Amino acid sequence: MFALINNVIDRCFFTLTFILGVQLPEFMQQYQQRLAGQLAEASAQLNQFENIAQQHFDGSLITMITRYKDNTEASIISTGELIERLSVRVEYLASHLTQITQADYLQSVYQFIWHLDQEIARGTAEHFSMAIPLELNAIATGATLAIGALLLKELMLLTIKRTFKTKKNTLI
Repeated sequence: MFALINNVIDRCFFTLTFILGVQLPEFMQQYQQRLAGQLAEASAQLNQFENIAQQHFDGSLITMITRYKDNTEASIISTGELIERLSVRVEYLASHLTQITQADYLQSVYQFIWHLDQEIARGTAEHFSMAIPLELNAIATGATLAIGALLLKELMLLTIKRTFKTKKNTLI
């Protein structure tokens, strides 16, 4: 009877982890779309400042930022700092998007996991809509996660059983 219950639990656990595993590529795709949207918006805003720099600072955004920050009026200084932060943000978003889209799938997963932007991930999670993508990467990710989790569960059970057998033998 215990073997039957354990078998059912294993199947449910495998199915659940498989479904969660196939969500990773979908989450990555929605994360990339959100990242690309934020990059497009930040670039559009920066482009307006670049147009001003083109007209008044010989096309040099750096010169414009420097002059704004060297100004004596606080609001102009703040505007220079804002433009500088916006420029850095555009570079960061563009670099991050390139990292997670220009690599092969496994490299993309690695880049995604280790260089995840918490703010963008939080926003993606808030608006995440589950889907089961029927592509090889998603199925492979789901199967790998499910098999790995099942093996980990079995190793934990084996360790627990050995611990109790060892304690039982020392008590006798």
